[in-house]
Amino acid sequence: MTRSDFPEKWHDLFAGYALGNLTPAEQAELAQLLQATPDLQQTLREYEAALAQLPQALDPQAPASDLEERILRAVQPSPVSPTPVPALAAVPLFSRPYWWALGGAITAGIWLLLGVDNLRLRQAVTAQTQALKRAQQDLTLANDTIQDLQQQQDQAETVLTSLRNSQKAVYALEGTGDLATAAGSVVTLAGESKAILVAHNLPPLPADQVYRFWADVETAEALMYCGEFTPQDNEPIQWSLPSVACTAPAAQVLITIDPVTASTESGGELVMHSLPAPG
Repeated sequence: MTRSDFPEKWHDLFAGYALGNLTPAEQAELAQLLQATPDLQQTLREYEAALAQLPQALDPQAPASDLEERILRAVQPSPVSPTPVPALAAVPLFSRPYWWALGGAITAGIWLLLGVDNLRLRQAVTAQTQALKRAQQDLTLANDTIQDLQQQQDQAETVLTSLRNSQKAVYALEGTGDLATAAGSVVTLAGESKAILVAHNLPPLPADQVYRFWADVETAEALMYCGEFTPQDNEPIQWSLPSVACTAPAAQVLITIDPVTASTESGGELVMHSLPAPG
């Protein structure tokens, strides 16, 4: 097929395709033309490129010098029919009006601006969503911290209530030997048969060892075994006393390190003992 065989309005078909305003019938006609002559694909792309630049290449059209006078005569009442105002000269664009090309360029610009605004909006929403997630994580962490503090406060109030309402014996402790820097206080509660120890610099032990608490009471010929414990990061340590006699005032209390499997008949290495009561 040669160009002489093309439809008479093939220029219009190409320009209309570039502007996106072909009717369904024109679209079918253009598709048939392109199928019959594949080489026209390059021509069509050239039309698209040329039309995209056309609004910037068109020369501005100056109105006629007497246009203002004719418009004023047209709007003034007169018994005589006004002289029709001649239409401004139009710039042909492949048999399409100039304004169609300009309208297509404006439309493309509007869509481009809308696309940019939409991208910015999505980015802003994403940033706000991430900030909200971080705030929720911080809030969850703060709530967990508050719950831990509340639990610690409840435990402290329980201990204080026990100290206020129970018969108690209080002993000041100091370290010996390798644990000479250790210190603390221990309280035995008669009403609850338990002991509470607050110790400093008392290191943790291997899994096969344990600290044991002993009391020198008048009713026993030897030191009385009064329970065992493991340190918990300088927090108050509580354990149950195996005998009511352990709650009686003792001449001295001691803490030893023993194997977990060792007998409770006698203690191992002495690491802390009570200080003499003020005389």
